[in-house]
Amino acid sequence: MIRVVAVGDLMVDVAAEGKGHDARIAVVAGGSALNVACYAARLGAEAAVAGRVGDDAGGRLLLAHLAERRVRADVGIDPHAPTGTVLVVDGETRADRGANARYAPEHLPQLEAEVVLISGHLPEATVSAALARAEAPWVALDAARLTEIPAGAPVVLANEAATRRVTGCGAEEGVRQLADGRRLACVTLGGAGAVAALDGHVHRATSPGTATDADVFRAGDAFAAALLVELARGAAVPEALALACAAGADVARATTAPAALGAR
Repeated sequence: MIRVVAVGDLMVDVAAEGKGHDARIAVVAGGSALNVACYAARLGAEAAVAGRVGDDAGGRLLLAHLAERRVRADVGIDPHAPTGTVLVVDGETRADRGANARYAPEHLPQLEAEVVLISGHLPEATVSAALARAEAPWVALDAARLTEIPAGAPVVLANEAATRRVTGCGAEEGVRQLADGRRLACVTLGGAGAVAALDGHVHRATSPGTATDADVFRAGDAFAAALLVELARGAAVPEALALACAAGADVARATTAPAALGAR
């Protein structure tokens, strides 16, 4: 069985739309590491998540969510910080990193699996330490909100916004720059699919029809989980890319406001 460890943020996602007593509010377990691990488990992988939560109701919600999905929780309890929370009100996003911002290198567990995915939402020192510690055939970094890609990331995953921020280029040229000196780079294009660069060759995959071309919360996490699980199973990049686009589209179609939680 393929083992997957997702290292990164665990968040309580709160979304609201509408006004007054006619508003709709959703509270769900989230965070990219949690989402990736749970989707990998759906794909039949032995999944684990490494992160940090507060000693509060939010943290207990996230741990219960992982347990229900049989995802191992290598999760520390921070007695001095709350569980991270994302609040989206009518499409405007606000994030309190909470315990995620205090996830330090010394908190990292052993990172040994077939796939280790590290979130760029973590503190930079922790990202670098996780990359150095990871022992896996597939070690990947989700660029998230990083402004630079640290050394030691064999695989880089990014959306269009992160690609332009890091490289100054659009997806086509950006994916080539991200892949320079690395095993693989992949840029997601929301409802338009994704591009990946491997050994100087660019591969493209279109996304099955969705209700939106936006980069929907959780769709990117499903994409990452499916891509890396399929690669670990031995799939070629074009095949893994197509299956990952289908996974992301499936999540996007199933996600409705306010649970959509905006764009990432």
